[in-house]
Amino acid sequence: MALDLSALRSGFDRYVHAVLDPELSGEERRIDLKHMRFWYPYYADVVTDVAELRKPRVEKRTLKVINSQSQIDYEPYANGQIVADLKAAQETILLNLPRVPPDQHIPYKKGSQYFPEQYAAVLVVHLRMHWEYLEKLARKKE
Repeated sequence: MALDLSALRSGFDRYVHAVLDPELSGEERRIDLKHMRFWYPYYADVVTDVAELRKPRVEKRTLKVINSQSQIDYEPYANGQIVADLKAAQETILLNLPRVPPDQHIPYKKGSQYFPEQYAAVLVVHLRMHWEYLEKLARKKE
């Protein structure tokens, strides 16, 4: 049975729509984009490594350290560049996740691994957490 990536496609689209909502403040948008600029390409790299039978580079730093560093590392990036990078990472994930055998584990971060279908679901959960938060912020502004 083919891996169903429809929830990942629609979840990503909903995230992009939420983060680009004009009702968000520039600061709210920037914080979230810089956070996701680290994580989404990281997921794409891990999935690609597993699909190509390479040992993936698994993130070992704490979430607090990663999230703080992402705010520094991606400050020079324009919002449009970050969105383009996220879309490229999404395409990479959609291309490579189906190439991973269904019984092969994919690491998410140190200490957690998922089968491809579960991995896609975990990515959707992460995206949902962000789009729900962003949509809530945008509604407050109305």
